[in-house]
Amino acid sequence: MPFLKTGLAIPIFAINAELEILKVNDMAKSMLANGLTILDVIEEESRPKAVLNLLRFEPIQALEINALSSTGSILLADLYVAWSEEGIGEVLIVEKDKTMQKVSEQLNKLRNRLNDTNFELLEAKETAEELLHQNIKLSSPFIEVTETIALIPIYGGLNQTKTELIASTLSRRAYLSEVETLILDFTAVGHIEESGLQGLESLLRVLQLLGFSMVIAGLHPQHVKEWNDMNFTLDIRFMKSLKSAMENLLAVQNS
Repeated sequence: MPFLKTGLAIPIFAINAELEILKVNDMAKSMLANGLTILDVIEEESRPKAVLNLLRFEPIQALEINALSSTGSILLADLYVAWSEEGIGEVLIVEKDKTMQKVSEQLNKLRNRLNDTNFELLEAKETAEELLHQNIKLSSPFIEVTETIALIPIYGGLNQTKTELIASTLSRRAYLSEVETLILDFTAVGHIEESGLQGLESLLRVLQLLGFSMVIAGLHPQHVKEWNDMNFTLDIRFMKSLKSAMENLLAVQNS
């Protein structure tokens, strides 16, 4: 047992093939827990890993384990084993550098903080999405101008998400009303994405199926180009401006 005779300031154990402790040096007695087997010196969660490696009866280099100190605290350590031809194993348990242990603790704290931050970010994301939905609802109000005409001014850019939310809100609101004609005013609309146009077409098809007459007013030249590229086939009237649309519809209504 060469290591036991060296006087190294490291806990050293001699064990047999049953992992029973045969001898220990003074450092092991003072620093680590007492026990009948080497597993008694190893913290419970690390024991399966230790057993798996020890029972191979092969040399072990720096197997990371949690060891039990003489006071019952847990020490992060590396386990080394050398087996003799007689089946005696010499086990060295070397406590990891305090700096490494500190870094490990800091990493665990950081991981916990990141988990907390992820939860906070999720809450913030949900709040932002709710605010976005509310903003989209406000960007397409349903205004009943007369008993038979409703105005729907739309603001900002149009993408798939926005048109889907607008469709959900407006189709329900229009169905519950008594109006017959809907004016969609695009005067304040910015860029329209292709997905936004597709969503808009779906909305218009739903409104048409519900029996509404539809008027599109205030399209910008770029909107006209984008609209033509989509090859809409719906029966929709187009007016240059909201003013001309209102004058035309009110004149028909009062005639």
